[in-house]
Amino acid sequence: MSTLLKSHRQAIEKAIIVGLVVTFIITLLLALFNQPVHDNSLQALAVADINQTGVTNIVTAVLLNYRAYDTFIEFSVFLCVAIAVLPYILEVPVVKFQLHTESQVLLIAKAFIPLTIVMAGYLLWIGSSKPGGAFQAAALLAGCLVLLSLANVRVIDFTKLGYRLLMSSGVLAFSVAILLFYLESQAFIKFPVELAGASILAIEFFATFAIALILFLCFESINKGHA
Repeated sequence: MSTLLKSHRQAIEKAIIVGLVVTFIITLLLALFNQPVHDNSLQALAVADINQTGVTNIVTAVLLNYRAYDTFIEFSVFLCVAIAVLPYILEVPVVKFQLHTESQVLLIAKAFIPLTIVMAGYLLWIGSSKPGGAFQAAALLAGCLVLLSLANVRVIDFTKLGYRLLMSSGVLAFSVAILLFYLESQAFIKFPVELAGASILAIEFFATFAIALILFLCFESINKGHA
């Protein structure tokens, strides 16, 4: 019996994996089809009270007001990723500016990075009323850093404390806002109506730079062979 199991070990393992995947898919489909029909009551409630959130974009209102604690946890996860990746980056010597050769990538970077920075600022500002916000702006800024990295231009030195604080600024800004408003209202993550808009914009401003740096940190880790 043991000899038979050893000779067909791979086939048995594949069969078990396929069985588990099929079981999971069937369970997921049954749960999906057995869900009651959504009546959109939460959406109507969210839209009705959106004037108290400080923004007019329903997505931003949900992410940074109605469900702000979810976004705070997301910022914390980003910071944990940075903490996990940072030691690998610090093992590699920092490369300074290398502008001796005008490569095609560098020419593209010079042409597009200023426009991209302007677009990132616009997306950050417009996020309160239209699609946009910190995550979209951060992705554009991270793309600028990736372009510079591909052109052998190093503008970020992760060994410096300032860049580490900047990667933590999203969580720090959110924590400060939570603490200040809790001392005022004794409610956890409840923004006063008159300060909600300014608070959300301030949090997104710091989060934009934090997320951009963390995304670039992950790219640099992979680019240097640390997956």
